[in-house]
Amino acid sequence: MGDGVVAWTPLLYDLFAVPQGADLTLEFALSLYYGDSRQKVMEAVKSCLSEGKPWKLDVKCQSTEGRIFWGRTIGKAICENGRVVALQGAFQDITLERAAIDERLRAQAEQSFVLRTMPDGFFLLDTHWRFSFVNAAAEQMLRRDPTELIGENIWDEFPQARGTIFEHTYKAVRETGISRTFQAYFAPLEAWFEVSAHPAQTGVAVHFRDVTREVGEQRDLRLFRAAIDAMTSGAIMLERGLGDINSWPIMYANASACRLWNSDTETLRGRTLSDLLAQAVCSPDLQHVGEALVTSELCKFEVRRPSSGRQKILDCVAVPLAGQSTEFGHAVVLMDDVTEQRRAYEERHRSERLALIGQMAGGVSHDFNNLLAVILGNVELLELTTDASEARILISEARDAVMRGKSLNDSLLAFAGKSKLTPQTADLGMFLQSVAPFVRRAIPSRIKLELDVEANLPPVLIDAAMAESCLLNVAINAREAIKETGTIRITLDAVECAHPNREDPQTWVRLSVQDTGCGIPQQLQEQVFEPFFTTRSVGQGSGLGLSRVRGYLEQIGGFVTLSSTVGQGTTVSMYFAVAPVDTRVVAPTDQPIAASPKRRLKALVVDDTLAVARVVARLLTSLGCDTLIASNGKEAREILDRETGLDLLISDVVMPGESGLDLARAISRTYPNIRIALMSGYTQDEIRTDGSLEAIAFLAKPVSRVQLQAFLESARKSA
Repeated sequence: MGDGVVAWTPLLYDLFAVPQGADLTLEFALSLYYGDSRQKVMEAVKSCLSEGKPWKLDVKCQSTEGRIFWGRTIGKAICENGRVVALQGAFQDITLERAAIDERLRAQAEQSFVLRTMPDGFFLLDTHWRFSFVNAAAEQMLRRDPTELIGENIWDEFPQARGTIFEHTYKAVRETGISRTFQAYFAPLEAWFEVSAHPAQTGVAVHFRDVTREVGEQRDLRLFRAAIDAMTSGAIMLERGLGDINSWPIMYANASACRLWNSDTETLRGRTLSDLLAQAVCSPDLQHVGEALVTSELCKFEVRRPSSGRQKILDCVAVPLAGQSTEFGHAVVLMDDVTEQRRAYEERHRSERLALIGQMAGGVSHDFNNLLAVILGNVELLELTTDASEARILISEARDAVMRGKSLNDSLLAFAGKSKLTPQTADLGMFLQSVAPFVRRAIPSRIKLELDVEANLPPVLIDAAMAESCLLNVAINAREAIKETGTIRITLDAVECAHPNREDPQTWVRLSVQDTGCGIPQQLQEQVFEPFFTTRSVGQGSGLGLSRVRGYLEQIGGFVTLSSTVGQGTTVSMYFAVAPVDTRVVAPTDQPIAASPKRRLKALVVDDTLAVARVVARLLTSLGCDTLIASNGKEAREILDRETGLDLLISDVVMPGESGLDLARAISRTYPNIRIALMSGYTQDEIRTDGSLEAIAFLAKPVSRVQLQAFLESARKSA
């Protein structure tokens, strides 16, 4: 220490980049320490010199070339006679060791940060089951402050966990050194946890998360899946693809859907709805269903498919399921087999109609016989009388009887559903007078029928056939409600009131049917308008009457009401809207019209009933026509081939072999200048099934001279 000379081994010269043999001093050696390390070494040297205290330090150094590195320096004092005479020590390059330590410390810090900030809970238990670490997520889930838990025994802090899967698993992990995972419910926290326990150097590491919501969703999903599989309706889930609905695969099918398609879930999965409906008729078509789903709308459709030699009818509804985006990603198709319901509906409908027709058959037969008696009697009297005045009266009465028979026949055709719904402006008072005979026939003599019609009622818009069917249905319901004697009163009047679904009042023509029957309980008064609901015994009623009445009135903008008191009777009122414009036309009187002096037309009459053909031919002759007769289409064609100058063809519709419709189509193509008229006892709606016969006139049987005159005038105008 006296001369301050420093001696190094060769390695130190290399570490500090100092030339071998260079003079070294203590001050120079101390200058090679970097930053605050220099101060630490200087203090250690002073302490060693003054007190003889050795040192061992990890320090940062800098070589003469500027390289900074870590070193470990150790030193001690050499003493003689109690005095420090020298310092002796060693130096080691620990740069790599220090880098490893720094990396480990950095990794530990990063791991600690992750554990503290991770969303899942994490805590460490030492070998004495004490908490040594608790992260923030664990604090929230365990609802305890970590400062209260650190150093405390888990079984003391959570005694309810003793003897449970938590204790058994943690101890098993510590004993076996094997990680374990489990899911359990912890009652004190009212939560389900998914727990992973791992062996650690200091004990057991526990990673856990709250899965209460997931467990609830899984439970709900299982219950929902069980409910879907228990449904009587078939359910198929489709996954939306890039193409149209024909390429969307089936993701799931419940048990009912599998039964409907005689398949199983695995077979149906991956197929498409288009595959299932390959042999079926879909209305509306599948493309329409897919377009509706793309616009996020549900779509109802019907499927008719062959199954075991018969047709099966499915009522279906497709419902889009919203995904995470605004567009739907899946759709559910619900299917119900309504084959038997439809069959039952049609059978009940048919039974009801047959019952009504049967109830009226006797009265209608009586009416026709009366009309035939008038016609026959007047014809026989015509053969005997020589009085021209009496003859005119007899002819007029016979003609009136024929027209009444025609009206009766038209009503029967309308009631039988042989005409479509064609609302027309009409006088309900006149309508009621014309329908009254049918109503009287449907009501037994023990029940009194009263009619009360207000004068000067405004015209309404009705379809006569449907209105007649509705009135008969209501009247028959009233009849069934009267067990012994009683009264049915039909009232027609004008009232001012609002529609049930609107606020503004307006004028309505009200047709009410009131009976003195047994009445309807309050709780059933709304149900009587539901399809198939009936209070009659099995086989006595279809339950379609009032349902049809409501449906018809709603179609034409009206409505129906019902009021009833048990033991006193029921009143059903039908409200018809007043027609905005009175388009009624006065029917021409069926009186003889003088023949026009214009040029004579040449006509061919075709009818397989010779008597009818002769009558029509004579009427045409009386109107100034030259007339030929044929009994079928073949004879008509032969006459057309040999005769020239034919202007008119009047043919019956229903004939053996070629029908009048087919004959009319062929003649209109071959002889476009010939005007054609078809005669039939059916309605015009039944005859005109397409648009190819629009230019052909229609004459309702029995054909009158007035009808033929109008047809001739029309033919002359178009000639």
